[in-house]
Amino acid sequence: MRKKFVRMFPALKHLNIPNALTTLGMIAGLFACLFIARHDFRMAAIFLSLAGLLDFVDGFVATKLKQQTEFGQYVDTLVDFFTCGILPGFLVINMVVSPYAPMYQNVIIFAAMLFYASCALWRLAYYNIVEADKYFVGLPVPGSMMMVTMGLWAFLTFNVVPIYVPAIIFFVIGVMMVSGIMLPKYGLWQKIMSLAGLLFLILVWVV
Repeated sequence: MRKKFVRMFPALKHLNIPNALTTLGMIAGLFACLFIARHDFRMAAIFLSLAGLLDFVDGFVATKLKQQTEFGQYVDTLVDFFTCGILPGFLVINMVVSPYAPMYQNVIIFAAMLFYASCALWRLAYYNIVEADKYFVGLPVPGSMMMVTMGLWAFLTFNVVPIYVPAIIFFVIGVMMVSGIMLPKYGLWQKIMSLAGLLFLILVWVV
């Protein structure tokens, strides 16, 4: 029965727990997109952070279950570019860009967003062609997205930083993504980012 089903839908032969988690990350990103369009930035930040956490978890689960596949890597890359490369820019456009703001301010923010998305694209493509079993080369895109989301949420909620700070965040994190810094896979930094993501989810839900 299962073989017949797979013959009818061959892509589903790659269905496993890590790929299912990756797909859930894409669904979380779609919910974030919905809430951004409705200008509910609190819920958008929650679902963006959830997408980032799912991306950390799916890689960890794939390693533990020994289910790392080329298909899973491609699926993960596609989802990462949507949730971590595109959605933060969509978020910042809806949060910060305003027809009532000076033109130069909107241009700076928009340019920074384009730079960030371009760096995310190159970072993900480079990761797919470079063999790196133990280390990430450059700041991983999910971690970048979570850092951007935290910074933008703080900007919107507490309004304690100048308007150009989101642009600086985009530029700096974009550079870090395409830099040559080496980060161990599933090392201490990743545990810290996962914990920070969980704490951020709780904070956004409470505030």
